[in-house]
Amino acid sequence: MKDLWRAHNASHASDPLTAWFLGPKSEHSDVVFNTLTYIFQDYVHWRRNYFPKDPVVLRHELRREHESWQNKLSACVDTILSNLKADYPFYSPRYIAHMTSEQTIPAVLGYFAGMLYNPNNVTDEAAPVTVRLELEVGRMVAAMLGYAPERAWAHICSGGTVANLEALWVARMVQFTPFMVRDYCKRHAPDFTIQAANGQPARVVDLSPAELIHLPPDTAISLLRALARYEVNTLGRSQRRVLSRLNEFVRRSAYNVKLRGFDAVVRKAGMRPVIFASAAAHYCLFKVMHVLGYGEDCLRAVPVNRQFRIDTTALRAMLDSLDSREYVAAVIGVVGTTEEGAVDPIHTLSAIRAERARTHNQSFWIHADAAWGGYIRALFCGHDIAADHKGELASAATVNRFRRAIAARDVINPGTRATVAWDDPEVYRAFLALPLADSIVVDPHKLGHVPYPAGVVAFKNGLVTELMTQHARYISEETEGVKAIDAMAEINAVGPYILEGSKPGAAATACWLAHTTIPLDAQGHGSIMRASVLSARKLYWHLAQHRANFQRYEANYGTPSAHPFAFIPLCEPDTNIVCFIARPMVRQGDAFVPAHVPLAVINQINRRIHEACDIPKPARGVQMPYDKEYFVSRTVFEPARYSRDALLPLLRALHIDPDEYAKSSLVVLRSTAMNPLYPTALEAGMDYLADFVRHLHKVARLIVGEVMAKQRSRAR
Repeated sequence: MKDLWRAHNASHASDPLTAWFLGPKSEHSDVVFNTLTYIFQDYVHWRRNYFPKDPVVLRHELRREHESWQNKLSACVDTILSNLKADYPFYSPRYIAHMTSEQTIPAVLGYFAGMLYNPNNVTDEAAPVTVRLELEVGRMVAAMLGYAPERAWAHICSGGTVANLEALWVARMVQFTPFMVRDYCKRHAPDFTIQAANGQPARVVDLSPAELIHLPPDTAISLLRALARYEVNTLGRSQRRVLSRLNEFVRRSAYNVKLRGFDAVVRKAGMRPVIFASAAAHYCLFKVMHVLGYGEDCLRAVPVNRQFRIDTTALRAMLDSLDSREYVAAVIGVVGTTEEGAVDPIHTLSAIRAERARTHNQSFWIHADAAWGGYIRALFCGHDIAADHKGELASAATVNRFRRAIAARDVINPGTRATVAWDDPEVYRAFLALPLADSIVVDPHKLGHVPYPAGVVAFKNGLVTELMTQHARYISEETEGVKAIDAMAEINAVGPYILEGSKPGAAATACWLAHTTIPLDAQGHGSIMRASVLSARKLYWHLAQHRANFQRYEANYGTPSAHPFAFIPLCEPDTNIVCFIARPMVRQGDAFVPAHVPLAVINQINRRIHEACDIPKPARGVQMPYDKEYFVSRTVFEPARYSRDALLPLLRALHIDPDEYAKSSLVVLRSTAMNPLYPTALEAGMDYLADFVRHLHKVARLIVGEVMAKQRSRAR
């Protein structure tokens, strides 16, 4: 890292972040207990006060007969509670493994309150309160992501998989809307003119299939309204009659994917879909391809660069090599890859789209899978900064203003020189460009610190609801189709526009209470994100310094290890995930250099380190975690996903034979520094991150010694 670090001496004593969590020792248990009790008592009073003159149905004598069943219930509850003790201690700062951690107090309280009332947010008739809360949450999250909340449409779903599915489901419908408009215009409005992707005016009836399907997404979404407005305002036709005829034509159109089916529509258009995503994208995208009828072959994996971000040079080449019958169904940028936490350059994806619009008269849908990293954008919200970041590329001055604003409240422990402010301006530009995406997925149940299940899908243009409405009389009176030519349609329901049916209103109460009491800006939820990102960068620093400090770590053991080793981070973290490997070293004078050992040996060492810092798989649900000081996760890089050539710079930096990797795989250790209380624990005298590395050293010392001794024995 560049030496840009600066310490801030402000105490955490007044930091509200410490009030937002139960705490690793349940320090705020009295607050949570009292509030949970208050919520339940209030709920009981609500039941008792509804028609208080109604008779008591469960009489005392009847309740006395329930004693044996209640004893059984009590015993089963004890069994469940005992079994749950074998779960991982996600709440603890010692858990530095997978992407789960503490939940905020308001999120838990909100979920508990909503769960008691058991609202079903499929319709406001089953959830008159929590549907309203869900819509409010949608606007809060949309604003955090940079969308105009009054124009966007966002709602809660079960998680990132369904959210990604819905985003691309909507994109699929949007892309064939221009074909319906073209056919309508041939009969009723042949001179209807729009701006094509290249910015030039063109009659819709004159556009080719490739030009129609590659219209700018915002144009395609608004096309039906624009056509209706043209008929009413220019041709002088009755608005009521125009909307009725247009909606009926859409319903009967051979290009209506919702009614005709994707296979029939794509065959008629004579085109094949292609979706581009980073090779590091989440595996749920393959499931999405199945469900949408695209097939896995439609998903083209773009190689990653040294930072595990999408290689935009490779993407440009892949776009240029498309067959004439292939169309770009979407380009997906990942904001926080699941394995590495990498942030794709959304600004560059937007710039590539603008380039292709100019040169090929073809635009495309940009989807941002920010399920993991989306909440980090709270760091960019609420600053008093007049910044020009509406375009694809934020200026250097804008980046520097945000760097200073984000770093202003850093609290650094002496010695690590780590700061939350990224060195790489591309990270700032990616987050600032997030609202340029047409749809964004973000998971409150990840970095929102909200209970499962809670994902959010957000669309920049809320008019997508007019294309997706499913009419169901028993849950809503919302009708399908275009409802107006100017004003945004007022959305008071959720179910008619989404994939899922029944879903818990408790998720909405959890998100609403969390985001209302901990606002989605730099001073609110951004404080949690700041602590998490800062902790990851501190952990990265400790790991990167391990080789230089090997002798200091060894000082605890008296006799120096005969088999030195080092922890080597793969790259600086974009978010709060740190990937690294342990590999054997050899002494050359006072320095340690990588030992020449087979990749299989390196993989064996890292697998065993993971196993030593995990509950054994056969014992999960049986073995208690109390003897595990720390936890770490692992992943496996495989050539089928990350090619030899894509990882070549990394493999060379790790001194791993690329040809060995091409025939095998690479086992990687992975830590998610998600717990928000690492800085507070430091003030209490416990540096969990430094102690974690010391623990890894202790574990690796034994394992490396055993593995290398066997290796040398075989060599003899």
